[in-house]
Amino acid sequence: MKPKYTRLRGVRDILPEELIHWRDVELKAREIFRRYNYKEIETPIIEPAEIFIRTVGEETDIVRKEMYIFKDRGDRLVALRPEGTAPVVRAFLENKLYTPGKVSKFYYIGDMFRYDRPQAGRQREFHQIGIEALGEASYILDVEVISLLLSFLNELGLKNITLLLNSVGCPNCRTVYSSALREFFASRVEMLCEDCKERLGRNPLRILDCKVDTCRDIAGDAPSIMDYLCEDCKEHFDKVKEALTSAGIPYILDNRLVRGLDYYTKTAFEVKAEGFDFSIGGGGRYDGLVKELGGPDIPGIGFAIGMERLLEVLEGSGLLLSKMEVPDYFIAYEPDLVRDAIIFAERLRSRGFTVEISYTSKALKSQLREADRSKSRKAVIIKNELWINNRVILKDMTTGEQQEVESIKLEVCKFE
Repeated sequence: MKPKYTRLRGVRDILPEELIHWRDVELKAREIFRRYNYKEIETPIIEPAEIFIRTVGEETDIVRKEMYIFKDRGDRLVALRPEGTAPVVRAFLENKLYTPGKVSKFYYIGDMFRYDRPQAGRQREFHQIGIEALGEASYILDVEVISLLLSFLNELGLKNITLLLNSVGCPNCRTVYSSALREFFASRVEMLCEDCKERLGRNPLRILDCKVDTCRDIAGDAPSIMDYLCEDCKEHFDKVKEALTSAGIPYILDNRLVRGLDYYTKTAFEVKAEGFDFSIGGGGRYDGLVKELGGPDIPGIGFAIGMERLLEVLEGSGLLLSKMEVPDYFIAYEPDLVRDAIIFAERLRSRGFTVEISYTSKALKSQLREADRSKSRKAVIIKNELWINNRVILKDMTTGEQQEVESIKLEVCKFE
């Protein structure tokens, strides 16, 4: 029978068998981030829309086409967050978390929303793990952030990771570069997709991020931003590359890598796994973002990883090893011992065991079928003639072997 209500297109239910892998990844993230002294932060999923319009970029696809934006009953223009960086910076400023001379480090794990075409690894509600480091402009922090990202992926078991690296410059050199791009693409405008024809006038850098094959082919011959970097941006990028090389971190220069958000400056990067043609995550510097949101001139850098895509890669690489936890014990009992069974189940749970119990006081044979369906490791059978002597029958649900044991022993040790 078809259910009366179903989920909306572009969102999905994460069921227990899958969610266990999500929690494993989150646990590993928290462990790695702690080593680098990052603190967890949680921001609302709903924010003033102006935060994203000003920072992500009014002319980006995210703001123009993908953001869930509406007026609430107070006539305020609000949005479901499409990304995590701007909300963290807003919280950083609103709660006065900045201290001169100190790097503030945060990480977040949460859901984001974009009205995009649903496909494998990309839903309208999606989940990200991200970090933000605010208060330091040094290239050393760039290298540490990249190293943190790679360490996290390595500890999940992903070894063949490709790091793509670029500099997107600062507003000064990017203005000159945008003019060069506009001139280049204008002479080829008829070959561009309809979206890129619009981008040409608004922000030609976005053409470099287009996924349409013809536009990608044209962009392959476009001018390189490396020829337009100012001295400061060039020096910063050279130091990043030298430090990565010294640290033994290989990378591939990708001068077409611009990321999809307008707030990025200088270093930009993405990571891909061998055998997969999509990015798992990426990030970069955003040295003007704090000021853009009304704060002091504080530089920042961060990255975000798409959980759905990461889990797709881990599954495809055979690295999702955790299995659903099964109950340690299933309590079966003779009908007149139901109260004793309830109390005994609670005693076992208080000792840390996972315990199921029959709820219907059926015949013991029926209860044992319930135990089998619950996939419990052991069944504890409480019978009158044994219970009066504080003894029970312990049945191994895999082998069928049974033994009499003292009930107290189940509370103090685990029978394998």
